[in-house]
Amino acid sequence: MFSFDMFTGLNAEICRDAWVMCNASIVAAAHLGTTNKLAGTIVVLDPWSGEIMFQARVDDRRPLKPEYEEVAQKYDAIALSKARVGWQTGLTSRQVQQDAPHLYLSGMTKWGGSAIENKLVVAFSGVQAVFDECIAWNMLKWIIAICQNEMTKPDGIMASESAYIPLEDFDIADDEGHK
Repeated sequence: MFSFDMFTGLNAEICRDAWVMCNASIVAAAHLGTTNKLAGTIVVLDPWSGEIMFQARVDDRRPLKPEYEEVAQKYDAIALSKARVGWQTGLTSRQVQQDAPHLYLSGMTKWGGSAIENKLVVAFSGVQAVFDECIAWNMLKWIIAICQNEMTKPDGIMASESAYIPLEDFDIADDEGHK
């Protein structure tokens, strides 16, 4: 029998778990003075639809002062634009900037700061572009690692008798009709 917490593919909860780990490294980089501030927004697009699957702000447990809300909204918009550049072109936003500027459309952001692997697009905006990109790749790799672990852990998908990924929110039978 499959439980409701059995892996059914990428979802917002997996992204949230990856963000907890990624956000900690962003906070550390700011405290070390590696990045120029503690700020930013991460966006993860659904690899099948291109819609936002997950979006969060750095250290978003603290309410923003009203004067910082406008800046935070700017990072939200730029991170989403970086993700859209990746979704539409299949390239990171830096790759488009450096290698394929002919792919730009009016209104696209010119900034680097996204990561793409196997249809998964992640973008970050808030600090220097090289670190935005690093953070996007960090998040993407955490997401992939969590998904791979869900597949291969002792009670994961690969240990199941079924040849199929379970349907979300449904009990399904394995190849022999067992639930």
